[in-house]
Amino acid sequence: MANGFPKGNFRIVNKGTGACIASVYGGHDGYNTADREFKVHDTVKNTDEEIWHFDSRSGYRGQENRLYNEVRDLRGRWALCARVGGKVTGYKLRDHDVENFISLLPKQDEETLAHLKTNDCLDITRLLKSFILSNGEETIKSELVGKLDETKLNDSLNTALAYNSISSIEATFHKYMKFPLKFNMSNLENPLGAVLYKIIFASVQLDVLDQKDWESDSVFRLYFDHQNINDLLEKLKKENVHVLKSKVWKELQDVKDPQKEAVKIILELRKTLGLDTDEKNINTAKKILQTGLKSNESFEQLQTALNSTNGKGLQSLYKYSGTLFMQGAGRDEHINWAFEDGYIFVEGQPDAVLTHSWRVGIGTRSDDPNQRWELKQA
Repeated sequence: MANGFPKGNFRIVNKGTGACIASVYGGHDGYNTADREFKVHDTVKNTDEEIWHFDSRSGYRGQENRLYNEVRDLRGRWALCARVGGKVTGYKLRDHDVENFISLLPKQDEETLAHLKTNDCLDITRLLKSFILSNGEETIKSELVGKLDETKLNDSLNTALAYNSISSIEATFHKYMKFPLKFNMSNLENPLGAVLYKIIFASVQLDVLDQKDWESDSVFRLYFDHQNINDLLEKLKKENVHVLKSKVWKELQDVKDPQKEAVKIILELRKTLGLDTDEKNINTAKKILQTGLKSNESFEQLQTALNSTNGKGLQSLYKYSGTLFMQGAGRDEHINWAFEDGYIFVEGQPDAVLTHSWRVGIGTRSDDPNQRWELKQA
């Protein structure tokens, strides 16, 4: 085997859909024969066009690990190629830092360990750090450590999630503020205008709640430029910030727990904006806290584990896409392929995998069975 592929000829059949990839005659324009074309058969047709072989050799471009179709023409062999695009969607801890983080945690069950190893651990560590920062170390020690209560834990996690949402909401607002000139902002029937107003209204609510809770150092604030806000409110034909604040003050005057109300407002706004909330990440964070808050010793272990991630270099997370095509041997756009655990992927980019959705192309690796392939001996 080379790069995970077997010797000899084989068909490439999708485990999820049964589709079989092939190449077909590209036609003739009257002067030249066109390049062969990539094709997907819904099921195995038992034609030579479905047969592939893997060839690994050292060429003038370096090591070449190509998938060639069995059918040749006068110009020679035809290789499976791809144009691959990758968009950065986030960042994660490097694998060895995740392993170190896990080794320092209080003992976890297998499900939690598996999720930490396969998921974007950065989201979970950020949520856990936010839990300590937003709730306060001393409060956690006095109210949660050694006397963990399910309701209190859920409330404290909501506080952490709200704290974690502040920067995302601010980023969403500033992203939307780039587009007002492209839209009619004269009324709230415009979806963009409605969203912007909801964020502004929530920011005023949080300002008022922060003033009501003057004895504590509230972290639940949204920071925008008030001059720009007033200009925007004028376009929306709404009250300026000062008038809006007076109105909101009256509405919230009977609130007994300003921080709890602030958390509620932020989480509702998060839902309105469609910000991602990964329930599995939240559940894993909760399970880690359940072990980390059992005693002072386990809480120290949790803090040590979290501190181990401070300042660590991160690796980018990509969302991949791409199209497949055939190209003659010796031309420039060839791709090196590898095969492992049912995935066919671009060598050096293990998360850029062959995927069958409505077509066969490049997708981002997941547990989707439509990304798994069988190499059936021909």
